Amino acid sequence: MPWPLWSNSIGRPRISRPAPPGAEDAYADALDLATRLDAWDAQRRIDIALEALSACADRARPLSTLSVGGRHRVRLAVTLGSGADLLLLDEPTNHLDAEALRFLTRRLRERVGGMAVVSHDRAFLRDVATTFVDLDPSRDGRPRVYAGGYDGWVAGRRRERERWEQEHAAQQAEHAELVRAADAARDRLQTHWRPDKGTGKHQRATRAGGAVQAFNRRVEELEAHRITVPVPPRHLNLPASGTRPGAPIVNVTDARVADRLRTPVSVALTGGDRLLIVGPNGAGKSTLLAVLAGQTHPDEGRVDLRRDARGAFLSQEVPSWDPYRTAHEIYDEQRRRLETDQPDVPSLRGLGLLDAAAARTPVARLSQGQQRRLHLALCLAARADLLLLDEPTNHLSASLVDELTEALQNVDCAVVVATHDRKMLHDLEDWPRIELAGQQVS
Repeated sequence: MPWPLWSNSIGRPRISRPAPPGAEDAYADALDLATRLDAWDAQRRIDIALEALSACADRARPLSTLSVGGRHRVRLAVTLGSGADLLLLDEPTNHLDAEALRFLTRRLRERVGGMAVVSHDRAFLRDVATTFVDLDPSRDGRPRVYAGGYDGWVAGRRRERERWEQEHAAQQAEHAELVRAADAARDRLQTHWRPDKGTGKHQRATRAGGAVQAFNRRVEELEAHRITVPVPPRHLNLPASGTRPGAPIVNVTDARVADRLRTPVSVALTGGDRLLIVGPNGAGKSTLLAVLAGQTHPDEGRVDLRRDARGAFLSQEVPSWDPYRTAHEIYDEQRRRLETDQPDVPSLRGLGLLDAAAARTPVARLSQGQQRRLHLALCLAARADLLLLDEPTNHLSASLVDELTEALQNVDCAVVVATHDRKMLHDLEDWPRIELAGQQVS
């Protein structure tokens, strides 16, 4: 419609400026976009998401004052409430409790638009994903695409790994056979140069010449052979701690931490014990782990830790390492420190957590997943009597989580795990558990 020249709704007449060229089209486009995004309802959708995710709803509060999990939940709520045609979600289930996970899953399954998700949450992927792009190492260094949902991905990845290992083993066996054949030809050559007494010169020369030709042929075959299939990634290797079964490690009695662990907790752990800590965000799971690790002192109650007990704590945040030091340097420093009391600390590569290239990389340039693997390696190298794992599935690949879950069933130390990961909870369902009550989350 034509722009008005006069506006006399209030007071005296006011001359309106002429609309700039193209303004009507720009306004129409903006109105069309706002309508398609249902922008008029965005605030209500965001409010619903904030409440469902137990996120801070105080819009005046600076994000910097929230915890890592608090900031994540606010950003996720805004993203879900945006009404965008395509959602890009990076580890959306991190820092979400069971109720928040159910809301997120339901909202994504109800979506009409598309989405691309980066996640290591296997139960979540089973619920929402149809096609998988797998960036884990492969035989040729290329990503793999699997259809058929979660089950199709798992089956396809297993077949790919088996094929990779078989092809590498076959090439190694072929190379070993060529080495054996060359060695045998060399032995025959030496024998033919020293024939039995009475052998004529012509016969000796003929036999020696044939041996030389056979040896040269074997050497050429060996030199031409190449192992083109790269070495498959190593499997996780957890070193034994040597913890004596049933040996007392820590005893916590009626421990409380103001505003962080409000419900008094009592627990005693001995060698070989297993324990799950569950509960909603803000219930104090991480705080209880820190109490068990001796990093947080309770305001009430007491903690008795055996004097010579060794502990290792995989917290949600990695330590503040020197960003310019490599993963290998950081690990070797701890290894030397540990070897004063414990011989035969495994090498970083021996644990199967980081490849050679990552081990040589400064930690500031490692991905979150690689930094998490380094932190886990440091914990495992300690060969602790008490291994404490806070959300151990965060930033770890599904294949590594599967290996870690299986390994935790068999280690001789005491293990305490706090997790929201539904697949891990299912896999460890026979473990004793402490369920902490929820409290107000900030």
